[in-house]
Amino acid sequence: MSGSCNAPGARSIEGLAWLARVGASPQEPLALVMGWNHATAYDHVRRLVAAGFVRRLPMTRGEGSLLIVTAAGARVAGYRASWAPRSLGPTTWAHTWGCAWTSAWLQLRGQTRWAADPDMRWWSEREIAHGDGWRHRVSYQDRRGTARVTHRPDLAVLIAGRPVPVEVELQRKTRARLLGILRMYDQLSFGPQPTYGGVIYVAANDDIEGALHDVGAEAGLRPPRFSVRALDDVLEQTRGASQELAERRRRAGEAAGR
Repeated sequence: MSGSCNAPGARSIEGLAWLARVGASPQEPLALVMGWNHATAYDHVRRLVAAGFVRRLPMTRGEGSLLIVTAAGARVAGYRASWAPRSLGPTTWAHTWGCAWTSAWLQLRGQTRWAADPDMRWWSEREIAHGDGWRHRVSYQDRRGTARVTHRPDLAVLIAGRPVPVEVELQRKTRARLLGILRMYDQLSFGPQPTYGGVIYVAANDDIEGALHDVGAEAGLRPPRFSVRALDDVLEQTRGASQELAERRRRAGEAAGR
């Protein structure tokens, strides 16, 4: 894995590059993307932590830890030091966890389901946050009057030549705010030269999923421009895609050895 006993080797640095792109992740999505088993992932992460490239942030008891790229790790991965997340409080842990899993889903599904598309790419939460052109104006009416805010997606994926925003919805928004956001996506994904090819939502539970379908219909968003995926399905498909890629590599290795 590496030259010395504790120094990160080439594969550790490959894992660091993905983690730096995402910013923070639990160990399992990182391991699935890299094709590592639990023991191998633990060893790579141990090396990265010892080198000061990654730090562990324990979450609520029983929920494991988040692995967060440090400023030094960001620089090694080719980013500015400011790319590293400054702080992640308890109120952001769940969303960070969900975005990391969705990032792994986009990565691995892109290597399996969408592998025929050579232009397939996706954008991480860090890339969206540091990029231009992702933030748009949203207005909606609530009991206080007209609210005017800006909104950007959590992630995005390129499908059929157009970026498709991906929203990780772990908490139910007010109906008025959600309607405003979905109307914004409807406007941006419609017309002869749309900005987006639609929008994908990843919903944490049935209640959120039902609200998205209900409000989406009111906003005018319908399939194929509007897709809602259950978070549990995203986790299952991510694990399945990782296994599929591992089997492909195994078969390719056997064929090369003949």
